[in-house]
Amino acid sequence: GTMGAQWKREVVQDHKFDFINVDDFIDNSCWRQFTYSLVFAAIIRGILVYCSDIFTAANLLANSDANSFVPAQGVQLTGFGKLPFEVYKWLFSGCILLGFALLGWEIRRARAIIASRDISYAFTSMIACRYYTVRSYPHYCFFAQINNSKKTVDEVAFFCFFTFRNWKRLILADAPRQIINATILYQTFHNHLNSSFFDWDHIVGSGNNFIYKKISLGAMMFTVFMFALSLIMLISAVIMYIPLVSHIQGNLKEFCCHKIDKRYAHVSHPYLYKRQDGACSGD
Repeated sequence: GTMGAQWKREVVQDHKFDFINVDDFIDNSCWRQFTYSLVFAAIIRGILVYCSDIFTAANLLANSDANSFVPAQGVQLTGFGKLPFEVYKWLFSGCILLGFALLGWEIRRARAIIASRDISYAFTSMIACRYYTVRSYPHYCFFAQINNSKKTVDEVAFFCFFTFRNWKRLILADAPRQIINATILYQTFHNHLNSSFFDWDHIVGSGNNFIYKKISLGAMMFTVFMFALSLIMLISAVIMYIPLVSHIQGNLKEFCCHKIDKRYAHVSHPYLYKRQDGACSGD
């Protein structure tokens, strides 16, 4: 049935890592261990994105146009005129620096959440969740147990919540430069799109700057692809959120934390009683 506004999150003092033994939740199945390895793959992907950003910013600031695909005269943006190279360089660098500033802010918030040892807030912070996950496999199994008991409406709520958490980075730090990147890629490749023979060397060129241009083009393609996926997810989340907001009739983060509290109480119930019985019998 529809919950409407009947739910209300209450802060539960014992819903902290101090009051549980995550070893109780260990799952040694092949599937769980495989999904655990995917967490590290996602972290490596994130590191690669930041390395790509650092390479791009350093290349632009240290070296004008020699090693990039941006013409010295600027980028021709269809419908918007020409973007001068100097503007392009500082716009790109500014967006990259903003991305790192947002990362620093998220790390600062995650440190406060980790210090609080609150389970629901740790679950809703990607950095805090990954901190616990990388630190120990039992923590990952514990989070997975909480995640497993979700209903469809909870799946949608969590998808929207985690996708919206990334909107500042996506719109403010990524969108301006990735739209320009996509334009540059189109201009770089458009003469070859209808060609029966795709000549990579002709696109990249040759000479002393060949390797730098190849890396620069690869980094550009990688970041544009990742941005496109993230943008599709954000648009999907906005569409899903419209019917969801009428269902939850409240704050999305509070709703998610309320659901985590309920699921934690459900999955930890048997272990809490087992531990209480052990304490009563003097074990």
